[in-house]
Amino acid sequence: MAGTPKRRGDVAFLNEMPEEMIFSMVESGKSIGDICIELGISKRALDDWIEENDHSAMITRARVRAADLMACDTIKIADGMDIDHAQRDVQRIRTRQWLAERWDSKTYGLQKTQQININIQDLRMAALRHVEVIDDLSTDES
Repeated sequence: MAGTPKRRGDVAFLNEMPEEMIFSMVESGKSIGDICIELGISKRALDDWIEENDHSAMITRARVRAADLMACDTIKIADGMDIDHAQRDVQRIRTRQWLAERWDSKTYGLQKTQQININIQDLRMAALRHVEVIDDLSTDES
Protein backbone atom coordinates (compact mmCIF):
# COMPACT_ATOMS: atom_id res chain seq x y z
CA MET A 1 0.00 0.00 0.00
CA ALA A 2 2.94 2.34 -0.62
CA GLY A 3 1.11 4.54 -3.11
CA THR A 4 -2.29 4.53 -1.46
CA PRO A 5 -2.38 7.04 1.40
CA LYS A 6 -6.19 7.27 1.29
CA ARG A 7 -6.53 3.53 1.73
CA ARG A 8 -3.96 3.52 4.56
CA GLY A 9 -5.90 6.32 6.25
CA ASP A 10 -9.17 4.43 5.82
CA VAL A 11 -7.68 1.25 7.31
CA ALA A 12 -6.25 3.27 10.23
CA PHE A 13 -9.72 4.78 10.74
CA LEU A 14 -11.24 1.28 10.81
CA ASN A 15 -8.60 0.08 13.28
CA GLU A 16 -9.57 2.89 15.67
CA MET A 17 -13.26 2.11 15.34
CA PRO A 18 -14.97 -0.51 17.56
CA GLU A 19 -15.17 -3.76 15.58
CA GLU A 20 -18.66 -4.45 16.93
CA MET A 21 -19.94 -1.34 15.17
CA ILE A 22 -18.95 -2.69 11.76
CA PHE A 23 -20.25 -6.18 12.55
CA SER A 24 -23.57 -4.75 13.72
CA MET A 25 -23.87 -2.83 10.44
CA VAL A 26 -23.37 -6.10 8.55
CA GLU A 27 -25.83 -7.89 10.86
CA SER A 28 -28.48 -5.28 10.17
CA GLY A 29 -28.39 -6.29 6.49
CA LYS A 30 -26.46 -3.36 5.08
CA SER A 31 -24.40 -4.04 2.00
CA ILE A 32 -20.64 -3.60 2.07
CA GLY A 33 -21.07 -0.69 -0.34
CA ASP A 34 -23.58 1.03 1.96
CA ILE A 35 -21.28 0.53 4.95
CA CYS A 36 -18.40 2.10 3.05
CA ILE A 37 -20.51 5.09 2.01
CA GLU A 38 -21.80 5.56 5.55
CA LEU A 39 -18.28 5.44 7.00
CA GLY A 40 -16.73 7.45 4.16
CA ILE A 41 -14.15 4.80 3.27
CA SER A 42 -13.28 2.80 0.17
CA LYS A 43 -14.43 -0.77 -0.36
CA ARG A 44 -10.84 -1.84 -0.88
CA ALA A 45 -9.89 -0.39 2.53
CA LEU A 46 -12.69 -2.35 4.20
CA ASP A 47 -11.62 -5.51 2.39
CA ASP A 48 -8.02 -4.92 3.51
CA TRP A 49 -9.14 -4.34 7.11
CA ILE A 50 -11.17 -7.57 7.09
CA GLU A 51 -8.24 -9.51 5.64
CA GLU A 52 -5.53 -7.96 7.85
CA ASN A 53 -7.46 -8.58 11.05
CA ASP A 54 -8.74 -12.00 9.99
CA HIS A 55 -12.39 -10.96 10.36
CA SER A 56 -13.76 -13.07 7.51
CA ALA A 57 -15.34 -15.54 9.94
CA MET A 58 -16.94 -12.71 11.92
CA ILE A 59 -18.36 -11.16 8.76
CA THR A 60 -19.74 -14.56 7.74
CA ARG A 61 -21.41 -15.01 11.13
CA ALA A 62 -22.84 -11.50 10.90
CA ARG A 63 -24.25 -12.33 7.45
CA VAL A 64 -25.88 -15.48 8.85
CA ARG A 65 -27.60 -13.39 11.51
CA ALA A 66 -28.62 -10.89 8.82
CA ALA A 67 -30.13 -13.77 6.82
CA ASP A 68 -32.31 -14.62 9.82
CA LEU A 69 -33.47 -11.01 9.96
CA MET A 70 -34.24 -11.07 6.23
CA ALA A 71 -36.27 -14.27 6.61
CA CYS A 72 -38.26 -12.80 9.50
CA ASP A 73 -38.76 -9.63 7.50
CA THR A 74 -40.43 -11.60 4.70
CA ILE A 75 -43.08 -12.79 7.15
CA LYS A 76 -43.81 -9.23 8.26
CA ILE A 77 -44.10 -8.07 4.66
CA ALA A 78 -46.39 -10.99 3.75
CA ASP A 79 -48.60 -10.41 6.78
CA GLY A 80 -48.96 -6.71 6.05
CA MET A 81 -49.37 -7.02 2.29
CA ASP A 82 -51.19 -4.13 0.68
CA ILE A 83 -53.55 -5.11 -2.14
CA ASP A 84 -52.75 -1.90 -4.00
CA HIS A 85 -49.01 -2.68 -3.90
CA ALA A 86 -49.04 -6.48 -3.92
CA GLN A 87 -46.49 -6.82 -6.72
CA ARG A 88 -44.08 -4.50 -4.89
CA ASP A 89 -44.46 -6.54 -1.70
CA VAL A 90 -43.91 -9.81 -3.55
CA GLN A 91 -40.73 -8.39 -5.06
CA ARG A 92 -39.54 -7.26 -1.62
CA ILE A 93 -40.14 -10.77 -0.28
CA ARG A 94 -38.28 -12.39 -3.20
CA THR A 95 -35.33 -10.05 -2.75
CA ARG A 96 -35.04 -10.88 0.94
CA GLN A 97 -35.39 -14.61 0.24
CA TRP A 98 -32.62 -14.36 -2.34
CA LEU A 99 -30.33 -12.56 0.10
CA ALA A 100 -31.09 -15.04 2.88
CA GLU A 101 -30.24 -17.91 0.51
CA ARG A 102 -26.91 -16.32 -0.39
CA TRP A 103 -25.93 -15.27 3.12
CA ASP A 104 -26.95 -18.53 4.83
CA SER A 105 -27.31 -21.20 2.18
CA LYS A 106 -27.11 -23.98 4.75
CA THR A 107 -30.37 -22.84 6.37
CA TYR A 108 -32.22 -20.96 3.63
CA GLY A 109 -30.71 -22.34 0.43
CA LEU A 110 -32.49 -24.82 -1.76
CA GLN A 111 -31.39 -28.33 -0.96
CA LYS A 112 -30.13 -30.18 -4.00
CA THR A 113 -31.74 -33.56 -4.29
CA GLN A 114 -31.66 -36.21 -6.93
CA GLN A 115 -34.66 -36.33 -9.16
CA ILE A 116 -36.28 -39.64 -9.85
CA ASN A 117 -38.59 -40.05 -12.81
CA ILE A 118 -40.86 -43.06 -12.85
CA ASN A 119 -42.72 -43.90 -15.99
CA ILE A 120 -45.71 -46.05 -15.06
CA GLN A 121 -46.29 -47.11 -18.66
CA ASP A 122 -42.73 -48.48 -18.92
CA LEU A 123 -43.15 -50.35 -15.63
CA ARG A 124 -46.42 -51.87 -16.86
CA MET A 125 -44.87 -52.96 -20.15
CA ALA A 126 -41.89 -54.50 -18.37
CA ALA A 127 -44.23 -56.42 -16.05
CA LEU A 128 -46.26 -57.70 -19.02
CA ARG A 129 -43.08 -58.83 -20.79
CA HIS A 130 -41.99 -60.59 -17.62
CA VAL A 131 -45.34 -62.40 -17.37
CA GLU A 132 -45.07 -63.44 -21.04
CA VAL A 133 -41.59 -64.87 -20.47
CA ILE A 134 -42.78 -66.83 -17.45
CA ASP A 135 -45.79 -68.14 -19.43
CA ASP A 136 -43.47 -69.19 -22.27
CA LEU A 137 -41.17 -70.99 -19.85
CA SER A 138 -44.05 -72.76 -18.16
CA THR A 139 -45.49 -73.97 -21.50
CA ASP A 140 -42.06 -75.18 -22.69
CA GLU A 141 -41.69 -77.52 -19.71
CA SER A 142 -44.95 -79.35 -20.44
